[in-house]
Amino acid sequence: MYFRLFEFWRLCAALLIMLYHFSFNGPVGTEWMIEWLQRLRPLLDMFFIISGFLIVVHYGDKVTDWRSYVTYMVRRFARLYPLHLITFLIFLAVGIFYHLGILRPFGGAERYDLAQIIPNLLLIQAWGFSNELTFNFVSWSLSAEWFAYLMLPLILFANRIAGAKGLVALLVLWIALLETLLALHIMPGKHWLEADTWGAYRAFADFITGALIAVLASRSRLTLTARWPAWLAILASCTLMQLQVDYYYSVAVMAVAVFLAAVAERNDQKTFVYPKPLRPFAAVSFGIYLWHPVVEVVMFGFVWKRLLAPLGATDFYLFLPLPMAITMVVAVLSYRWFEKPAGDWFLRRLGLKRPASTAAVSPLI
Repeated sequence: MYFRLFEFWRLCAALLIMLYHFSFNGPVGTEWMIEWLQRLRPLLDMFFIISGFLIVVHYGDKVTDWRSYVTYMVRRFARLYPLHLITFLIFLAVGIFYHLGILRPFGGAERYDLAQIIPNLLLIQAWGFSNELTFNFVSWSLSAEWFAYLMLPLILFANRIAGAKGLVALLVLWIALLETLLALHIMPGKHWLEADTWGAYRAFADFITGALIAVLASRSRLTLTARWPAWLAILASCTLMQLQVDYYYSVAVMAVAVFLAAVAERNDQKTFVYPKPLRPFAAVSFGIYLWHPVVEVVMFGFVWKRLLAPLGATDFYLFLPLPMAITMVVAVLSYRWFEKPAGDWFLRRLGLKRPASTAAVSPLI
């Protein structure tokens, strides 16, 4: 089953997050954009919720023992690690040049802490082992996803023991743990839904939520096919974010939106959802998210700040669409020419993919 609306929502979220990070490079007067976009940061949790939903839909019945669990983890590694590795190595090169005095730091010197090379390579930088986001700083979310992938058996166990009730119980217990860690000042920050260096534990709560939605949607007897209720709910969630109400409310409404979208997509696989020309970009939304800091270093650290801005050659708002468009193209090319071939090669070496196989898993999952 193909969930096109999720694909498009993840693209929208990736573009908004990219715009948020790019806006920090603007001149005086762009603060309003930063503040407006900053309030939408919980949209990142939509990535994790949808990921949890899709993982359970596609792997829930397949992961039944240790062997199938290892196969599942190897496939997830093959899908995501090439993207992480190439973007990390680029930032590592920048960091080395910085430490050699060849380049000025872009994004702060703390980003290039060489002591954080191993945590980044092992994808554990968002497990509470680091105090700062380093190198490709947004890769904390990939580290968080990796943790949630590893924890899938716990989700499946709760579901097999007590179904939706088991997942609700697991979610409540996990949130209670997160709130306790905050209260004891073990986890930094004011709210666990803001966590990044501890983002693994935030992401797992979202994964449980996505799994719960997958179970409820599969059992739902709703005959809903219209997408507008889901759109209304996601817009309501964004409105709550802008009004700065407690994160629990906006994420709860977001979960309702995901549920409504899942039911509508299940009931109708044919209706037009979003323009077809956008599909190549929507399919690599996570690539857009991981690649945009790399493009930012080049397009803002060099082209904008050193060439265009000093000359007053163009307005910041006119320049802004260019690095965004470049990021989208780079993400598509990266998937087609590096990530997928590298992942397929790795799976073939392990005997998990036949050389002549034409079957492919959507980049969304």
